[in-house]
Amino acid sequence: MNWRAKLILMNLAVAAALYYRWHLGAPLVPLAIAGLVMFLLVNVLILLTAKRSASTK
Repeated sequence: MNWRAKLILMNLAVAAALYYRWHLGAPLVPLAIAGLVMFLLVNVLILLTAKRSASTK
């Protein structure tokens, strides 16, 4: 699977999880902080694995 498609799918999954927690009534500030951390972590890890798999080919 293309790394860009993985990036889009993972970001959509994080957004869906955050929306679900917000819809259930989670406090906004901790949710925003968790969202920032999760988006950053997902994007950095996907990009690092894409670069690593490109360098081994």
